[in-house]
Amino acid sequence: MIRKLFARLSSRINIDQTSKPDSQVEFLKAFLSKHDYIFSEDFGENLEILKKKHLVDSFIVTNFDGSIVVSSEDSSPSEGIMGTAMLSYIKSELPDSETVLIKRKNGWFMLFNLVQKVFIVSAGSELSNIELKALALELSILLDENKTNIHEKEMLRE
Repeated sequence: MIRKLFARLSSRINIDQTSKPDSQVEFLKAFLSKHDYIFSEDFGENLEILKKKHLVDSFIVTNFDGSIVVSSEDSSPSEGIMGTAMLSYIKSELPDSETVLIKRKNGWFMLFNLVQKVFIVSAGSELSNIELKALALELSILLDENKTNIHEKEMLRE
């Protein structure tokens, strides 16, 4: 008797009534289609475009020693050192961790490393691991292009 009751109850619970969030997906497609993310020759402007594209407030890229490679804001070196130290400590305690998410009063503080750099991202809401990696890869490409452009300009001057 009890077995039959549990069987009926579990058959009702197991019915999957979830559906794909079509309206939300359409909203995001419409939102993204209204914005052109066309990169320019100005490196600072490109950083602003990346912030808008990935919906983040700011980001800092550092080396593992805490020295800042690039920052979307006029960040103090202490932010880079603090973020790198935090990530290093957490990685030493939890070596298989990929991303550190810290909830603050005014948003989220996210730390992760990729391509031999530490990425420190601040945003109003947390980003998924794949979103953070997409931002990091785009930043890495932008940094490489900027290095190439600077090198070419120096070669032309000589």
